[in-house]
Amino acid sequence: MIAFRDNGKGNSEGDDLDKDKIQKSLQKLLDIIYDDPEFYPGSHHENVDISYVVQAIYQLLFDEKNHSVHLIIDRKHNESLDLTIDKIE
Repeated sequence: MIAFRDNGKGNSEGDDLDKDKIQKSLQKLLDIIYDDPEFYPGSHHENVDISYVVQAIYQLLFDEKNHSVHLIIDRKHNESLDLTIDKIE
């Protein structure tokens, strides 16, 4: 269980929103750790080929039913690719 320490300033509405945002972010992190998905925001995949990129797009958009994926693809000197999943919505 995760608990938040009271900072002594009372409970204002802004503090509650910050706590909710932090709690949601921590829950996302725990989901990533325990589910151990192959593709998640911030994941980096080195020395892949174009079919791997297509696989990632298909899995994220169609299998997992997301609406958009932001990717960073870098071509390396040996003609392989580095794939970074930037954002999933």
